[in-house]
Amino acid sequence: MKFYTIKFANENFEISPFGAIFWPNEEILIVSDLHLEKGSSYYQRGTFLPPYDTFDTINRLEEIIKQTYPKKVLLLGDTMHDKNGLLRMPNKMKEKFFSLLEKWSFVLISGNHDEEFKGYDLKLFPSFKIRKITFRHQSSFDETTEISGHFHPVIKIKFKGVRIRTPCFLVTENKIILPSFGTFTGGLDIKNDAFKDIISKNTSAYIIYNQQIINLNSKYF
Repeated sequence: MKFYTIKFANENFEISPFGAIFWPNEEILIVSDLHLEKGSSYYQRGTFLPPYDTFDTINRLEEIIKQTYPKKVLLLGDTMHDKNGLLRMPNKMKEKFFSLLEKWSFVLISGNHDEEFKGYDLKLFPSFKIRKITFRHQSSFDETTEISGHFHPVIKIKFKGVRIRTPCFLVTENKIILPSFGTFTGGLDIKNDAFKDIISKNTSAYIIYNQQIINLNSKYF
């Protein structure tokens, strides 16, 4: 898959159609909202979803890691869908997940879904800062230069004559909000009030469409 380069905080960042960002100068891969074991969580509540979300999400994570070969991987929160997710995860997937954690240098930031991992002692950080960029789960909506997730931004537009609903990266002068990486995570329309303090005429939306990144200017939203 082809990456799309953007300038943010005077640095080049490469956006992937997988829904991840690579920071070449620091060799850091940034991913948010895996929500592993969301399918099994819904199953426990009587909603029967195909039980393959963790399999697909971890395999895609492994693939993007192999593409970028990062020195560090930042997971920006909601890695698990709930605190019992690791207990429900199939052993084969659990082995693969922990193998990735052991092989690569991971930083796990806490999200609202995974403030702890029951049964496993994995260190979670409330935020992480590299140079002047803060990485956290949810945007602070202030002047801090930061990269975050949480909102799972999606956009509904008419593009090339076709109505589409697709994940997107939102980029402002000092904020980037990533789409969710997880298979079953869905998304929140950027016209929702949750984005009202972010969206402006200077906001760019980079959509994932046909395995490409496409830059939409503000006329679309």
